[in-house]
Amino acid sequence: MALFYSPMPTSSLNTRSILQSATALRLGLALLTTTVFSGCASFNHIANYPTPAKPATVAIVAKPLSKMSELPVGAYYDDKREIVISGHQKGLGVSMLFGVVGVLVADAANKSSAESRFGASAQSSVTDLLSLTRAALQETIAAGHAPQWTATDAAAQLQLSPHAVFTVMDSGKARLYAMLSAQVPGAAGSDPAWSVRYFVRAPGEYAVEGADGWMTQNRFSEAMATALRRAVQVCADDAHGKLTGTKKVKAKGRFAMVNFEFDLPILVVSETDDTIVGRLAVGDAMIMSGTHILNRADYQIKEADFKDPRQ
Repeated sequence: MALFYSPMPTSSLNTRSILQSATALRLGLALLTTTVFSGCASFNHIANYPTPAKPATVAIVAKPLSKMSELPVGAYYDDKREIVISGHQKGLGVSMLFGVVGVLVADAANKSSAESRFGASAQSSVTDLLSLTRAALQETIAAGHAPQWTATDAAAQLQLSPHAVFTVMDSGKARLYAMLSAQVPGAAGSDPAWSVRYFVRAPGEYAVEGADGWMTQNRFSEAMATALRRAVQVCADDAHGKLTGTKKVKAKGRFAMVNFEFDLPILVVSETDDTIVGRLAVGDAMIMSGTHILNRADYQIKEADFKDPRQ
């Protein structure tokens, strides 16, 4: 395992190399601020559903996120409520100059400050994301949107797991996203046969904490219900073989998890006048890898030409 970014020796730096190193650091931080360690590139988070022509039983299950591979450095994570808070982190660029130890120190410091700032608000939530997702599943099936699905509380062929992701902006307000993890379990003791993620931004932008924040006036529950409903619908489209678009674009804007602006390659699999359903053409090591339902108003969209990394 290796750090995402390895700086040049100080003795070799000149003006040009300083600029190159600063750019590399910013790029490494922006693209992979995410986890501390990386492995070989994989694109499992945007894989096509393996058996779209077959019926499937579907269950809503709790699936804790991996703190090593699924959370940004320094993120606050309430695993009981499945709430992630990120975007607030400070000093990560400098920490990467000091290797693994520096990143781990920054991780601990940012987690501690986030818990002090946001912990009480997150822990005040009584919203049950599993119940919201079960309701969304039942609604999707009842509407005839997922004819091959049967909801169950027992062992299922497809498992859906909800998470709430707050991304804190420079303004102090936060955007809220539903992240729906979906997987087809593999044989006992083996990796899942299919494991993807869907991101949907919930309506609104408020501070996480405070008297007028996300956890007041039932905002969090209502917004997550809306976002999870959309995430389940898109997952159903995926599992029923409906996400077949091949258009390629780049979307410039802010995505879940990290408070940076990105210009990322997107494989558009479905779209309307207002939204794009797209698979990020990036590896699983990137913390927001997966299929995103993007509001066009949030992004600058332009045509692009790139190779589908899954091929």
